[in-house]
Amino acid sequence: MKQPYLLAEITGPYGPVCIHERILQKIWWRGDFHQGDLKTLSGKSLKRLKPGRWNSHEGPDFIGALLEVDGELMQGDVEVHFYGDDWTNHGHDTDPAFNNVVLHVLLFPPRRVQPQQTLSGRIPETLILLPRLKEDIEDYANREALLALESREKTGWQETLLACDEAQRLPLLHAKAAERWRQKKNFALKRLESTHSWGESCHQLALETLGLKRNRAPMFALAQRHRLAEMRNTTSASLFAEQSGQWHLAGLRPPNHPLKRIQQYMNVLASHPNWPVRLLAWGEGLPSNFCTGAASTTDDTARFRKAQRLSATVKHVQTDLFDNFIGGTRLNTLVVDALLPLLAAHGVHSGICERYWYHWHLGDTPATLATALREQLPLNGTRPPIIANGLFQGLLQLSHENA
Repeated sequence: MKQPYLLAEITGPYGPVCIHERILQKIWWRGDFHQGDLKTLSGKSLKRLKPGRWNSHEGPDFIGALLEVDGELMQGDVEVHFYGDDWTNHGHDTDPAFNNVVLHVLLFPPRRVQPQQTLSGRIPETLILLPRLKEDIEDYANREALLALESREKTGWQETLLACDEAQRLPLLHAKAAERWRQKKNFALKRLESTHSWGESCHQLALETLGLKRNRAPMFALAQRHRLAEMRNTTSASLFAEQSGQWHLAGLRPPNHPLKRIQQYMNVLASHPNWPVRLLAWGEGLPSNFCTGAASTTDDTARFRKAQRLSATVKHVQTDLFDNFIGGTRLNTLVVDALLPLLAAHGVHSGICERYWYHWHLGDTPATLATALREQLPLNGTRPPIIANGLFQGLLQLSHENA
């Protein structure tokens, strides 16, 4: 049998995540990357005519691919890796099963100039995927994880939960949620360190989150080009035009159109041009009467939400910070993916922010997620558990690890 799929820790938009090599294989198999004007590392033109047959046994990942290299047809095998050194680290240079590999597909550029060779002396062409991806690699992984979460078939995360006693399933998800929180907080800290500015960090992450899922990169480009104090001096239409050709619009629901999201943010800037200052004041005012000792995410969500009047808190964020221009599940996503991690990274009540992050309402998540998760969790008395953001984040982390 083929060796188990390998993992690599990738620094994604919200911190380090474990990505399975299978994700890269799916990207190649589906052609889910920009294929116009492909060039190999040696500078040759490349066309992917047929990806090859996905190989589940020993040997190259794809058998019998059909490519066009510098105008000439080439048929052979394709091997997919994260790094160039994986070729020798996995022993492909001494394995005759890899003699027919004609293309080595990598996520990252190789560290050394010397190309890899097969045992027979063939030097496969090399294609670098990273600059060709349509979205961040974490987004690909998240999409695969969410597809697995929605699947009715038994998947890796389900097998892991079912292998636990019922009493251990919630603690497992709590622990995985804590890992996601640390990742998001660490990423927010890195953003603060790179910008040296509270306001600019908020500005960048807010626009990136509004660009989810497909248009985060062009939104980030706009935030870098137009600082917080300057952006309101331009127009939504001109900002949208600046990234012409970079937007991914196919299949978008109208509310998620990037022009719509830019307009929402411009409206916020018109009402509250220095909204990050208001955010900081809100974070510093979060009640701490419930937070004694080490932070914990095992509090009952219903009790927490009632005690802290979470519905009123959400309404306050929507009205006082964003003047009702951003709401619904996208507001929740903005809070849990950007605002609360930023506040914690800035040193504002980290334990309190983690509690709110855990018990906050779900953001942009599949409608079937709560049902799928409840099926695997024990009843809390006669009442099924409330699927808060923390449980979703824990399940997402577990799904990543069991992709």
